[in-house]
Amino acid sequence: MARAKKAAAKKTAARKPAAKKAAVAKAPAVPKSVTNAESKVKLQDKAVVQAEKKVTQSQTKLDKHRAKIDAENAKLSKLRADVAAKREKAQKTSTAAAKRAVETARGRMNTARLKLQDIRGEAKLIRAEIQAAKKVVAREVKKMRTAERNLKAKLRDHERKLAKKAKAEQKKAEQKAKAAARKAAAKAKSVAKKAAGRKPKAAAKKAATKKPATKKAPAKKAASKKKPAAKKAATRKAPAKKAARKRAPAKKASS
Repeated sequence: MARAKKAAAKKTAARKPAAKKAAVAKAPAVPKSVTNAESKVKLQDKAVVQAEKKVTQSQTKLDKHRAKIDAENAKLSKLRADVAAKREKAQKTSTAAAKRAVETARGRMNTARLKLQDIRGEAKLIRAEIQAAKKVVAREVKKMRTAERNLKAKLRDHERKLAKKAKAEQKKAEQKAKAAARKAAAKAKSVAKKAAGRKPKAAAKKAATKKPATKKAPAKKAASKKKPAAKKAATRKAPAKKAARKRAPAKKASS
């Protein structure tokens, strides 16, 4: 029995409709043009960030190359000093070994110079890359500003439309309120007219009911007048009784 009751309770609970949630006042939907403009601004912002990132990367690369150039310049200056020293030695002692040492030192110096030239060429390329990246940044920033202007224009247009809609709704509400006020005034007027028409009729009815009451009052007076007459008649009848009493002894005497 308990199980059956529980099952029945569950079924009734399932049948009961769920309580409706209170309708939340939704904000006015933003038009698609505004959302598109916002997404364009976001994308453009990402593009600007990426371009700036490339500039910073190229700048760090150039800084590394400058460090390399400085190091290679130091090496080249050492090799030049070594070549100069070996050349002086070869001039003092013109031996084949001294001449070979000068040639090897000169070869090392030339390789270092070529390496330095290559690094400087790379540095030039990096500088060009930085300039190109900066141009990209400027272009993307320009696009960003255009997208922001477009978004502002779209938002202004949307706000203008919302304000126009709100004004129209307000006007409509005011017109409704005026119409309701007019209707209420007309109703009150009609009620007042009806009440004014009923008053004379009610007064006439009251007057009609009051007149018979005033007429009945003299009848009471007549009734009050009749009572003393009855009393007078009673007083008049009393002597007759006395005369009858007086006659009775007279009859006894005759017997």
